[in-house]
Amino acid sequence: MNSLLDRIVFIPVVHTDTESVERVRRIIREEDPEVVAVELDRQRYEILQRGDDSRTEDALPPQGDVVHNLFYQIARLEENLGDMTGSDAGAEMLAAIEEGRELGAKIALVDRPIQETMQAFMRVPLDEVYAFFQVLPAAEDDAEGQGIDTLLTMLRDESQVEEIVQQFTEEFPNLADALIGQRDMYVAEALKTILNDVDGQIVVVLGAGHMKGVKRSLRDMLEREAGS
Repeated sequence: MNSLLDRIVFIPVVHTDTESVERVRRIIREEDPEVVAVELDRQRYEILQRGDDSRTEDALPPQGDVVHNLFYQIARLEENLGDMTGSDAGAEMLAAIEEGRELGAKIALVDRPIQETMQAFMRVPLDEVYAFFQVLPAAEDDAEGQGIDTLLTMLRDESQVEEIVQQFTEEFPNLADALIGQRDMYVAEALKTILNDVDGQIVVVLGAGHMKGVKRSLRDMLEREAGS
């Protein structure tokens, strides 16, 4: 099991951070992997490929439904942070794909399809959805108030990210499961399949908030497989 995990190099990233883009490019060039796996699904990848004119409105236009609009607002928050940092959300994933292709690596889109995640959102109790809806404006105000450099420093710190995820999970357990937990399991399953399909090294580019959960889920899956 350890030998399988040893073939994976995980790169935690902040989705709206130029430093993450540069680090992804450098590590992929250094590792020269057989596979580059990124936290994208097909729909999100196609939207990113179309460039700056294709923003959240193209993928998730507001429809009046509270759950749909919550998903929309989360995506808009990420875009607004990208405007503040000068790095578009998803730029690090496109950079990873570009570097991988230049090296002749296989590219794997390992995130859960966005429509499946939205369906999971639809099963979250409405009182939790409304409660989270109320904190989103404050979250953006906090980001602007403390300064983007301070925010990025915090998001680059693995221990602080884990603390943020833990707090989010405690306050909004069903939303955390839909947005993070279920996706962690999906990504881990995809990585397990890739490990069994190729013999070479795999570089995995994930948002920092998914790193701990994906590693834990993948380790558990491989241990169960080895024991069966």
